Amino acid sequence: MTVWTRYVLLAFSIYSYVDRVSTSVTHYSIPEEMKEGSVVANLANDLNLDLKTLNERKMRLDIIANKKYLDVNKETGELYIVEKIDRESIRPTKSATSCYLRLEVILENPLRIFNIEVEIIDINDNAPHFRRDAIHLDISEATPKGERFSLSNAVDPDVGSNTLKTYYLSESDHFSIEVQTGREGTKLADLILTKTLDREQQSVHNLILTAVDGGTPARSGTASIIVHVLDTNDNAPIFEKDNYNIKIMENSPVGSLVVHLNATDLDSGSNSDVTYSYSLYTSEKTQETFIINPKTGEITVKGVLNYEDYKIYDMEIIATDKGVNSLSGQCTVKITVEDMNDNHPEISIKSFQSPVSEDIEVDTVIAVVSVSDKDSGDNGEVDLHIPRHMPFKLRQSSDNYYELVVSEALDREKVPEYDITFTVTDRGSPPLSDNETMTLELLDVNDNVPQFPQSFYTIRVLENNAPGALLGSLTAFDPDLHENQYLVYFILEKETANTSMSMLFSINPENGNLYALKTFDYEIEKEFLFHIEARDSGSPPLSSNVTVHIIVVDQNDNAPVIVSPWRAHGSVVDEKIPRSTDKGSLVAKVIALDIDSVHNSRISYQFLQVTDATLFSLDQYNGEIRTMRMFSYRDPRYQQLVVVAKDNGQPSLSATVTIKLSTVETAVKAYADMTEVPLEYDIFSDLNLYLVIGLGSVSFLLLITILVTIVLKCQKPKSSKVPPPSRNSVISERNSTIADSTLVSNDAYWYSMFLAETRKGKLVVRQPMPKGSRYIVSSIPRGTGGTNTSDSAPSTLQSPVSEDIEVDTVIAVVSVSDKDSGDNGEVDLHIPRHMPFKLRQSSDNYYELVVSEALDREKVPEYDITFTVTDRGSPPLSDNETMTLELLDVNDNVPQFPQSFYTIRVQENNAPGALLGSLTAFDPDLHENQYLVYFILEKETANTSMSMLFSINPENGNLYALKTFDYEIEKEFLFHIEARDSGSPPLSSNVTVHIIVVDQNDNAPVIVSPWRAHGSVVDEKIPRSTDKGSLVAKVIALDIDSVHNSRISYQFLQVTDATLFSLDQYNGEIRTMRMFSYRDPRYQQLVVVAKDNGQPSLSATVTIKLSTVETAVKAYADMTEVPLEYDIFSDLNLYLVIGLGSVSFLLLITILVTIVLKCQKPKSSKVPPPSRNSVISERNSTIADSTLVSNDAYWYSMFLAETRKGKLVVRQPMPKGSRYIVSSIPRGTGGTTTSDSAPSTLQVRHPPIFSRKQTNKQTNKQTNKQTVITTIATTILFCVN
Repeated sequence: MTVWTRYVLLAFSIYSYVDRVSTSVTHYSIPEEMKEGSVVANLANDLNLDLKTLNERKMRLDIIANKKYLDVNKETGELYIVEKIDRESIRPTKSATSCYLRLEVILENPLRIFNIEVEIIDINDNAPHFRRDAIHLDISEATPKGERFSLSNAVDPDVGSNTLKTYYLSESDHFSIEVQTGREGTKLADLILTKTLDREQQSVHNLILTAVDGGTPARSGTASIIVHVLDTNDNAPIFEKDNYNIKIMENSPVGSLVVHLNATDLDSGSNSDVTYSYSLYTSEKTQETFIINPKTGEITVKGVLNYEDYKIYDMEIIATDKGVNSLSGQCTVKITVEDMNDNHPEISIKSFQSPVSEDIEVDTVIAVVSVSDKDSGDNGEVDLHIPRHMPFKLRQSSDNYYELVVSEALDREKVPEYDITFTVTDRGSPPLSDNETMTLELLDVNDNVPQFPQSFYTIRVLENNAPGALLGSLTAFDPDLHENQYLVYFILEKETANTSMSMLFSINPENGNLYALKTFDYEIEKEFLFHIEARDSGSPPLSSNVTVHIIVVDQNDNAPVIVSPWRAHGSVVDEKIPRSTDKGSLVAKVIALDIDSVHNSRISYQFLQVTDATLFSLDQYNGEIRTMRMFSYRDPRYQQLVVVAKDNGQPSLSATVTIKLSTVETAVKAYADMTEVPLEYDIFSDLNLYLVIGLGSVSFLLLITILVTIVLKCQKPKSSKVPPPSRNSVISERNSTIADSTLVSNDAYWYSMFLAETRKGKLVVRQPMPKGSRYIVSSIPRGTGGTNTSDSAPSTLQSPVSEDIEVDTVIAVVSVSDKDSGDNGEVDLHIPRHMPFKLRQSSDNYYELVVSEALDREKVPEYDITFTVTDRGSPPLSDNETMTLELLDVNDNVPQFPQSFYTIRVQENNAPGALLGSLTAFDPDLHENQYLVYFILEKETANTSMSMLFSINPENGNLYALKTFDYEIEKEFLFHIEARDSGSPPLSSNVTVHIIVVDQNDNAPVIVSPWRAHGSVVDEKIPRSTDKGSLVAKVIALDIDSVHNSRISYQFLQVTDATLFSLDQYNGEIRTMRMFSYRDPRYQQLVVVAKDNGQPSLSATVTIKLSTVETAVKAYADMTEVPLEYDIFSDLNLYLVIGLGSVSFLLLITILVTIVLKCQKPKSSKVPPPSRNSVISERNSTIADSTLVSNDAYWYSMFLAETRKGKLVVRQPMPKGSRYIVSSIPRGTGGTTTSDSAPSTLQVRHPPIFSRKQTNKQTNKQTNKQTVITTIATTILFCVN
C-alpha cells in the first residue's frame, strides 16, 4: 500500500510539474570566446520575474548535455558566462552549420520551468593549416611544361565565410597553381609546370603554398613545396682552356708532372664522370715521351727530355663522360722544352795578402780574384760578392777580374781576423754558385791607451801603519798585443808640504801594487791626493792616469789631555769651597780634550778616588762636580777627588787629575761677596787691575807709535812692487796634449791656465803664469780615416762623396745603347723616384746624374741608385744597373745634451772626488766629428775658479767634486759645461749645471744670550720682591744650519724649584711663576738646554745662577759697610799711578813728534778706520715681535728685548756718543713685511766705563775710579806744563 502511494504522489507531482512548464522557448545568440563574467541577458526582465523572490524560489539553471558554461545571478537576474565557449568543441558534427546550448531555468514555490536556447555564433578564431609542413616533389628536367602535380589540401575548423577560401603560390618562373572545389565545398590545389626545368642551372626549387580563409580579418597557413630536379645527360665535358702552352726544363726526371688538365661536366652522377685520352692525331713520339692519367688528367714525363733532340711536343686530349649517350670535349697541348743551367761557375784566387797591419790605409788592394762559367747567355753571366757589414768592398778591374780593397778603417781590438767568403753566382734559373773562403789576419798597432777600471780610487789606510804595507792594486788594461800591452806604472809627482809623493808611496811598475813607504799619522795628515800613470811599451808609448785619494783612518793613539781645571805644575789642583755651599752647587768642572777623530775623542768622566762618596757627584758627560748634600760639622776640612777622563777608543786611553778641596768658613766668604772689596792680601783687586790694564795699554800704544815712527823715517821714496803670489811659486813642469786644437788633459789645473782655441788653432793663456814656470804642450794630429778614391774605378760614379756636396753637382755619367733600329733602338733612362738626384741628358745616349737636393748623411748614409734603361719596342725590353753611393760625414751637427738644465744635489761634507753625475752629450756625426771633449766654462765664485771646485772627465762627462762642500759657506754653484767635438772646425754646445749643496745638521746651536765672559755659567741677581710673571732672563741661541735644522726649542735641563720659574720653549724667556717667599733659598740654579730640529738633534746648554737681593736701601748699606779710603792711596796704587802718568807723557810726546814728521810730507797719512769700539759706533739689528734678532753676539750682551712690555732693556753701560740703529719689524704669519717707518735711532749717553754689576751697587766703585782718573789726568797735565 505504501509503494503505490508514492507512485501516486509522484504521478501527481509530475502532472503538476508538466502543467507549469513553459511551452515557449526563449532564444539568445552570442559569439564564441566571450570573456568570463560577460552578461548574456537579464532573465528577470525577459521572463517577467520578481527580483526579490528569486532567492526564495531557489532559482537555478540547468544546461542539458553540456558543461556549465552559463549561470544566473540571483541578485540581478542576469545570465552571464562562467567559462569561455569554444564553438568548434561543442558542435555535434564538424559539418554542422549551427550550434546551440539548451538551458532550463527552474523556480520553486510555485514551480516553473523556462526553456532557453543560446546560439553560439562562429568567429574566425582558427587559421587554415596543412597536415604536413613540407611537400617534396621529384620532377625530371626532361618533363614538358603544362604537367600537373596534386598537392595536399589545407583544413580550417571554422564554418561559413570563416572557412578555407583559396590558395596562393610564391613567385616562381617555372610553376603556378590551380584551385579547385570538391564535392563538399573543400578547396583543392594542383601544381602546374609552366616552364621546362634545367638541373644545371637550378637543381632545387623552394616554393611556399599559402591557404587563406574568408574571415575578417583573414587568417592563413603555409606549407613548403620542395621540388628536386632529376638530372639527364645533356652537357658535354669542357676544358678550362682550348689551348695549353707548357714549358718544361730538360733533364726533368721521369714522373715529373707537366700539367694537370681538368675538364668539367655540369651533369651529376655517372653523367659527370670524365675520362681522358689521346686523340688519333697525337704522334707516337709524343705518346712515348709523355703519359696521361685517364682519371685525373695529369700529364707526366714518361721518357728522357733532351733540349737538343726535341724542343716542342704537340698533342690533342679528349675528355668523355659516362652517360648512356656519352658526350665528349677536346683541347690541344703544346709542350716546349727549355735549356737548363747545368754548369757551375768557377772562382780562382790570383793574389791574397795576409796578414796586414790594422792601420792599413783605406782603398788598399789586398786580393785579386777571377771568375768564369761554361754556360752561355744568362746562365753564363756571373756576379761576385762578399758578405755585407765587412770593412771591404769589391772593385771590378776588367772582365771577370775583381779587386778586394779596404773600405773602412780596421781595428784589431774589435775584430782580430776576418773570414772573407767570395761567392760567385750565375744569372741562370735556378742560379748556380760557388764560394771560396780566405782568412785575413790583422797585425797589432799601438793605438789604444791603457784603461783603468775606475777614474777615481779611494783607499783607506789605518794610521800607524807599517812601512811597506800594501794599500791596494791599481791595475789598468790595454787591449793591444805583445809589447803594446805591457804596462809600466808611475806616480806623478806632486809636492805636499814640501814632501814628494814618491817619498810617501811606492808603486810596483809591473803590477800596479801601491805601497806606503812611511808610517802615517792622522793628526798630522788626514788625506793625500795624487795621480798614477799607466804607460804601455809601444812605439810611441801611450799612457793614461787615474786619481788616487788616500784617506788616513784614525786610531786611538792619543790620550785625553785635561785642560780644565788649569794646573801650574803637576796634576794636583787646589780649590776652596765655602762650608755653607748648598746641595747641587757646582764645585769644579773637569774638561779634557782628545785630538783623535770624533769617535775616539768622546770623553767620559768618573771618580777614581773620592774622600767621601756621599758628598760629591760627577757628571760622566760634561765633567761637572757638584755637591750631593750640604757640609756638616763632621766632614773633614780637606777633601781629595781623583777624576779620570777616558776616551771612546778601543782600547780606551785616559788621563787623571787630583783636586784638593779645602772648605772655608761662611762669614769671611760672605763678607767678601757682600762688599766686593778685595782683602788686604789680594794684590789683584779691581782698582789695581784697572791700573795694570791702563798701564799695559798705554805702554803698548807707546811701543807701536815708536815702531811706526821708525818705519816712516826709514821708508824709501819708491817701494818695490811685490808680485802677487801665484798658485805655483816654484818652477813646475806639466805635460798635456792638444789633439785637433783641443786641450785634452786629466789635470784640472790645465783648464784653469790654458784654453785651446779650436777654430784659430791657438793656445790661449787664461791667467798670469808664475815666472820661470815651464809647460810642455805637444800637438798630435788625429787621422780622419777618410777614403781616397782609386783612379781605376770601374765607372764614372764618384763615390763616396761629401754630404755637403753642392746641388747640381755631377756625380756620375751614364751611357746607354740598343743594337736595334727604329723605335726598337730608341731608349729611355730613368732612376727611382723620391731620391735627391736627377738625370740630365748631356748628348746622345749620354746622361749625367746630378744632385737635386741637399744631402744629409745622418738621415740616409748611402743610396742604392738603380739605373733602368727601357727601349720603345713592342713588347719593350729593359735592363738595369745598381750603383751604391756612399756619403762622407761632415761636421754639421753640434753636440746635443739630453737636458738644457741640470740640477744636481750633493750632501755637504761630501768626500773629495765624489761622483756628482754624468753629463753626456750625443753627436750624430761620425769618427772624429763624433768624439766629444767636455770642459767646465770658467766662472769666478768668491775668487775661486770652478775648476778648483769641480772636475769633469773630458772623455765621458763624469762630473766630480774636488773638495768638501760646506752648506754654511756656499749653498749653491751655477756654471756651464761645454761639449766640443773634434771636427774641423769643431762645434760645441753648453748646458747649465746647478749644484745645490744640501744641508746636514753639523752645527750645534750657539748660545749668544745671556752673554758669558768665560765658561758656561752666568750669574744674575733678582730682587726678592719681583712680581709674578716678571722676566728673569732670556736665553737666545743661534744655529747657522738651514731653516729646518736651525729651529731652536728651549727646555729646563735642571731647575732648583720647578714651581718658581717657567721657560717659553719658543723664545727662551724665563719668567717667575709666583712671588718669592721667605722659605725660598737665596740661590737658584737653572740649566737650560737649546736643541735644534735636526736629525740627530744637537744642543747647547747654559747655567744661570740666580741670587736674590733685598731692597735697594739694604743693598746699599751692605755695600758701604767697609771703608775704602786706606786702599786708594796704598803704595802699590801710588806706584801704578806714577807709572801710568809717565808712560802717558811719553806717549803724548811721541805722538806730537810723529805729527810733526808727517806734516813735513806733501801727503798726509790716512787715519785708520774706526774699530768696533770706536767713540762713534753704528750698529744695525732688528727687533721682530719685540724679540732681538741679530747674528752678532755683541748685541745680546748690550740689550735685552722685553717681549710683553715691548721695551728694549740696556744690560750694561754703553760708550759715550755711541749710536745704535734699532728697527722694529712686525712679523707676519706668511712672511715678513718691513715697516715703512724709518728705523728709530737710539742715542746713548753714559760715562765710558763698562761694568756688569747693578747700578745700585756701583756708588763707591765709581767714586774710587773717578778719583784715580782725576789723579791720572792731573799728572799728565802737570808733566806737559
